[in-house]
Amino acid sequence: MAFLKHKTVYLFAIAVLCVTMAGCMSMMRTGISIAHPALENIEASLFKQHNLDLAEKGLPGTIMLLEGMLETAPNDMLLQVMAVKAYAGLGMLVEDESPEEATALYTRGTEWGIAALKQHGGFRKALEQGKNMNEAVREIKSKKFVPALLWTAASMGSNVLLNVGDPMIAIDLGAVNAMAGQAITIDPRYFYGFAHMFIGTANSMLPAAFGGDKGKALGAFETISALNNGKFLLSKVFYARFYLTDDKLINQTLNGVVEAPDGLIPEIELMNQIAKAKAGYYLNQ
Repeated sequence: MAFLKHKTVYLFAIAVLCVTMAGCMSMMRTGISIAHPALENIEASLFKQHNLDLAEKGLPGTIMLLEGMLETAPNDMLLQVMAVKAYAGLGMLVEDESPEEATALYTRGTEWGIAALKQHGGFRKALEQGKNMNEAVREIKSKKFVPALLWTAASMGSNVLLNVGDPMIAIDLGAVNAMAGQAITIDPRYFYGFAHMFIGTANSMLPAAFGGDKGKALGAFETISALNNGKFLLSKVFYARFYLTDDKLINQTLNGVVEAPDGLIPEIELMNQIAKAKAGYYLNQ
């Protein structure tokens, strides 16, 4: 009888501990949700940053913070998309000097992006049924998923462009095109029309036999330029690298980016500074 009594007490203690832990986890997730506005403010501040060195040093800490929060709230889509942005941003900052590190960053970012997209039941079910990414993204129609579509395309697309010689990675270009295209279908102006840049790049690179279309590529680059009065400098860098073929026009376009004034779009100054740095890098190659 004493044994049964002790066993009952033991089991009760375990049950109480489990309930307490579950309650603590629930409280922690609630706390993370409450912190969303502060995290969004931090992200907005980072996008306004003009100092690339400071951004490169600060992003690893941001990534560790997000990864830690995602341990507690692995299905928090806002955190997942923020993680994609952080990984892709750091990848773009280091890729010219450390391509292997950038590849790892883009890969991890893409994993979080796909995790966010899998919260869409239709997309997840399509993948489970064996459909490829190009087909699965067509299931997504909600604006809620546009950030995940765009930033997953950005992370995956950056990885493809960095590793064009690796067929196992380059094959993802079609998925990048599909995700960016679906984002545009839902909201063509989201984040300054950034998705149009990937449509332009993918259609510039893909052979016609695999869906590439130079006319569509030019139209996409012209669209993002028109949406931002030519102030989204990263799109000009991609236009010069992947669409233009005349060396004189390429150099002219890249020089125009380098010489562009600061503060053209204050809300994404970081991206324009990255564009300037990359334009200068490519001119010196």
